[in-house]
Formats: sequence, structure tokens, C-alpha cells
Amino acid sequence: MNDTWDYIVIGAGHNGMTAACTLAMAGKSVLVVEQRSIPGGLSVSHPFVKEAPNHYLSVGAMDDALMAHSPLVDNLKLRNYGYDAVPMAAPYGWMSEDGDTLLLHKSFERTVEEIKYFSPKDAQTYIDYRGAIDFVMGNLEKVMPLHPARIPKMELLKMLLPLATDRKLRKQLGRMLSVTAFEMFSETFESEAMRGLWAYWACMFAPATVQGSGAYISAFGSVHRAGIFRPVGGMSGMIASMQKCLEDHKGEVRCNHKVDELLMNGKRCKGVRIVGGQELFARHAVLANCAPQVALGKLLPASAKDREFENKIKFIPANSVAVAPFKIDMAIGGPLTYPKAQAKRKQRDDMDVRKTTFMTGTLEDHIVQHKACLRGEQVDFLPPMYFAIMSANDASIAPPGQDVLYIYANTPIRPVGGWDACKEKYSKQIMASVSRFVGGLDREIGRIETTPKDFEEHFGAPNGAYFHVDMIPTRMLMNRPAPGLGGYKTPYDGLYLASAGSHPSGGVCGWAGRLAAQEAMRFE
Repeated sequence: MNDTWDYIVIGAGHNGMTAACTLAMAGKSVLVVEQRSIPGGLSVSHPFVKEAPNHYLSVGAMDDALMAHSPLVDNLKLRNYGYDAVPMAAPYGWMSEDGDTLLLHKSFERTVEEIKYFSPKDAQTYIDYRGAIDFVMGNLEKVMPLHPARIPKMELLKMLLPLATDRKLRKQLGRMLSVTAFEMFSETFESEAMRGLWAYWACMFAPATVQGSGAYISAFGSVHRAGIFRPVGGMSGMIASMQKCLEDHKGEVRCNHKVDELLMNGKRCKGVRIVGGQELFARHAVLANCAPQVALGKLLPASAKDREFENKIKFIPANSVAVAPFKIDMAIGGPLTYPKAQAKRKQRDDMDVRKTTFMTGTLEDHIVQHKACLRGEQVDFLPPMYFAIMSANDASIAPPGQDVLYIYANTPIRPVGGWDACKEKYSKQIMASVSRFVGGLDREIGRIETTPKDFEEHFGAPNGAYFHVDMIPTRMLMNRPAPGLGGYKTPYDGLYLASAGSHPSGGVCGWAGRLAAQEAMRFE
């Protein structure tokens, strides 16, 4: 087998694959090495339950929220390689235990009507904040495909110009960046539906108790702009199209190839050593689509680091408020329902709530849960949930008449007693909470459960952090993952960061990988 390539990419997650495709389409020889037996990383759907070979479960990402409508899909010609995505009419929502539902529609106007059902005041507040939300999301869409240090000055001026003339916008943005998410939602909304919905969303994407996380009031902006998409065939449908693109351009993916160490020649990275001893060499560079804490911590030889550098890596924040995901993904041998929610919904309209991803709980529930997580403890009530009947929007991932259920719960990173001792009791509590909302769970074929410890050990996610680095204002642009490490190029020649821990952010967008590849080619 060939042991020397122009470029080696560590990790076959979606950012690693976009990096590899970008390089291969430029005529470079590319090898992607992946530690797991299948490509995709946390962007994978797979029949993890052996008794259910036609149920494709998504342990990590579920939606293509940022990539489907960006130039990247066309840049890589992914539709030519089978990529397809289903647009979501009402992608997200909130559900009460009594079955009341608030749906966030693609249509902003229809969403406002939804909010009015719970609070006319909140509906007007949502309208009032649209300018700030569009300002944040519109500028994010503009900078996402750009190197953060090379955004044209005229483009920056255009982006910031509204701040000079719009006092209301300045006031709203100033507030968003000066308070915590929990404080922002508590002061901004009065209904439990709006407060609970935004609280859960912030908990999934940013530390909700960190100053500046109030900016996540804009987080649902993409729903009303280009919309939310779900890849056909699950997330692996997207990964499969990238792999076909890569292989069509003579690139290769090798699974079951876990990197043990980066091969260094002084300050120059020349390749990787695979667990077992095999050495693979890169003529130009190695691109690390693994967390920067892994690439520059575990994989970088101690001889290549000084104390100051090690300290910088040590303090990269990842789930820094001690809250991390516990996932349960289930193969169901029959149809799932939301009995109370669907019955109540019929009194209002004919929306099929099976197609919406729901969040539950009140703002106060989340605040109490966060405090418990800091202590490493389990809450003494049925906790808030995030769940989706994945097969309701994509019938290809389950047999006819059967379903796939995605469940996400917030838990401590490291519970008192450890996960080996606590996993079962957390699982039981999560399922007890979900059963209040979902019908048909008695038809379960099997499941896969993933704790924060599992995410760290099996996917290299520090502290179970999907996004590798907390998505807070102080860790964005050139400060992502840390001051002095932004812009993909590391202090080591031939070593680049290409994961969710780099600009633009976590989430499914692919630009971190593509921009890292473009940067690497600049320094050949």
C-alpha cells in the first residue's frame, strides 16, 4: 500500500471529507485516516443495532443546518455524487407535558402566529428582534466561507454599517453580548414555551451561563432564512456523497486507522504513526479534523511543545459549564406518535407534529439542571428532553411502518461515581421523561446509548463536546480555538487544524475543512 501522499487528513468526519475533496479536486493525492470502522465521525447514520439492520441511527449530527444552502454543495458538486436533502417546513418546536406545541416554521409570519397562541407580547418581541437576528445570521453567512483573517475591509464595513445608523440594533446587540443566555431569555420572553425553547437550544450550542451567550437568541435565525435540511439517507447520505467525490478524484479513505502520534522533524510535521506502528508520510501537510485538544495535545509529541503552548491547549473551553450530551438512539419496530400533542394540534390545524424536532422543559428546569450538572448530580425531577422521529422526514432510514428515534439529554460531564456506575440510572430517568411525550416505545427493537465519556473516548470529543470548542463570542473568528491558533495554520509547518474547533464554528457546515485545505495549499 502507498505510504506517501501529498496530504493526509486525520478523521473522516464531514470537515475532514470536505478538506480531502477540496485537495483532491485540486489534483493533490490525498489519504484520509479514520479511527472508526466507518467514515463520518459524529456526522454518521448507521445500523448500530444488529437486530435492526435497516434502521439507521444518528449518534451525533442530525440536520444539515448550514451547508445545504451554502456554495459548498455546488463547489464540491455533491449532487452529482448522490447528495440530496429534505427541506423542513417546521424543523423545531417546544412541547409541554399536556401536549401544547409551539412550532418554528420556515415562514417567519407563520411562526409569529404560533407564538401568539402562547403570548401576543412574545410574538411582538420576536418581531422586534428580527432585525438583530437577521444582522447576526446574515453576517455569519457572509463570513462563513472566508478565512477569518482575510475578510475584505470593504465587506467588513458593509456588515457593520447598520450599527452606525440603527440605535435599536446597537442596543439589542449590546444586550445580547453582555448577558448570559438564561438571563437573556428570562428578561425577553414571558411564556414558558418561548423561554423553555430558547433555553434548550442555547444549552446545546453554547454554555448558557457564560456572559455573551445571550447572542444565542439569534440561533433560530437560519430556520427563517435558507431553512433547515435533513440529508436523505441520514447524515451518512451526505458523507457517502463526499466519499464518492473524493474517490472520483483518486483520493482514499482508510478506516480502522487510528493515529497514535504525529511524526515530527523538529517543528515540521511530516506524517502520522498509526496505532500498531505503521507510518504514513505527507509531502506537503497533515490536516487534523480532530479536536485541537487532541491534535495539539495527545497526538503532538511532548518534545515539540513548551509549557506555554501546553497551557494554551489545556485551557481551550469545551463544555466548560459541565453540561454534556447523553444520547439514546432507538430502532422501533412500529410507528411512533406524539399522542397528546397530535390530539391538541388537531384543534388548531392539520400539522403533522411527527416531522418536528421537539424540546421540552421550562427555563427554570434548565437552570436547576445546570446547577446539578456542576455538582455532578442527577436532578430529582424528570429532566427536559430533545427528541425527533428521524424517519418521519426520511423514510429511507427505517423499514415501512417503523421508526428511528433520536433522543438528546443534558447530563453532567462526569457524574459523581463515574459513568460506569451511573449510566443505567441516567438512562432510566431519560426514558421516563421521554415516555411522557412519545407513544409506541413498547415496540423497541434495540438501542445504542452514548454518554459524554463515550463521546470523548470513541469520537475524540473533549468533555463530550460535539463542537470541540465552546461556541462563545470570545472563541470565534481568529480566536477559535484559542488566541494565536486561529486561521488553520499551526505553529508547526505542515500541520493544519480542520475541525469544528476552527472558524467558522461547530455544526454541519464543512467550511472549516475546506478553508483549512485552501490555506494548506497556499503554503506548499
